[in-house]
Amino acid sequence: MKDHFNPSEPGFWVSGVAHAALLTAALIGLPFAAEFPEAQEGIPVEVITDNQFSQITKGETDAKAVQPTPKPRADKVADKTEQNAPGEDKVNAPAPPKRPEDMKVADEEAAAAAAAAKAQEQAKAEAAAKAAAEAKAQAEAKAEAERKAIEKAEAEAIEKAKAAEQAKAEAEAKAKAEAKAKAEAEAKRVAEQKAKEKAEAEAKAKAEAEAKKVAEAKAKAEAEAKARKEAQVAKKLDMGDLKQFLDNKDKNRSTGATGSEVQKTASLGTATGTSAKLNPSMRDALMGIFQEQMKRCYQAPISASNGDATPPVLDIRLNQDGSLASEPTVMRVGGSTTDRAVADAAVRAVRRCAPYRVPTQYLQFYSDWKILNVQFDLS
Repeated sequence: MKDHFNPSEPGFWVSGVAHAALLTAALIGLPFAAEFPEAQEGIPVEVITDNQFSQITKGETDAKAVQPTPKPRADKVADKTEQNAPGEDKVNAPAPPKRPEDMKVADEEAAAAAAAAKAQEQAKAEAAAKAAAEAKAQAEAKAEAERKAIEKAEAEAIEKAKAAEQAKAEAEAKAKAEAKAKAEAEAKRVAEQKAKEKAEAEAKAKAEAEAKKVAEAKAKAEAEAKARKEAQVAKKLDMGDLKQFLDNKDKNRSTGATGSEVQKTASLGTATGTSAKLNPSMRDALMGIFQEQMKRCYQAPISASNGDATPPVLDIRLNQDGSLASEPTVMRVGGSTTDRAVADAAVRAVRRCAPYRVPTQYLQFYSDWKILNVQFDLS
């Protein structure tokens, strides 16, 4: 049957209060309780029997030798006291008669003979043991000698193997050193050959450049000589004949230039003056200056890498400060696509390098270099 607790009954609350009070008192009083005594250190004790104690006392620590069958020490023989069983006589019966003396002598001789035989057997055993020990010692000495001989042979074989390995290593090292020296000598020879070829190529290029320079100087000198000759020929012309020839020609009839206002003075000059002209040598020098500046901006197309393109002729118009007065145009170009690509690259170079540097001594000759017909140098 199941029990039901009713919290409203007074016994339930009394029991709960009593248990709580007991627990509280136990918790408060526990720290003030008497301290427990400290535990004493235990000593191990071994319990032995009387027989074991008797066995322990049989020997002495300062005895000279250990006995095979130890016995307790006794300084004298104890008195014998006969103790008969109760009800028996206190005096024992008489002892039996003793053996005769002759029988004792015979027994002693037999014991002596047995002792002699035993001693002889013991001597034989000792001799046999000694012989066996000597044989064993000889066998051990022989085995030791053989072992030492084997060890010596093994050591000699190891030394020979080491010497062979060392000789092999030295031979390999020598072969490697010789191969290395041979490779270095070959590399040195190849380097010297390359250096010689390079020096020959440089000398050849230098000679070619020198020859080209000499040829250019010769061509320049020839051009200057030709220009001087032409100037001399021009001076020798009969000015009277030329004037007569010009007077016989009809005068050009012009209605005049038109403009936003009347201007009688010509541009970059005077109404009656004449502009300065470059002589052939100065013109060649100025053209060389322009072409040198154009070369720095020229990038040859890939198709013209073999150098067989035809140099284009460009029409270049400049202002007095060296800037372009108009876009450069191509006057003459080859018929192939490579020639056209070279001409386009030349036009880009002329456009890219502007404005051009014009030396001061050439500024007064602007009317002579403001329009240039340049054959572009592809070199």
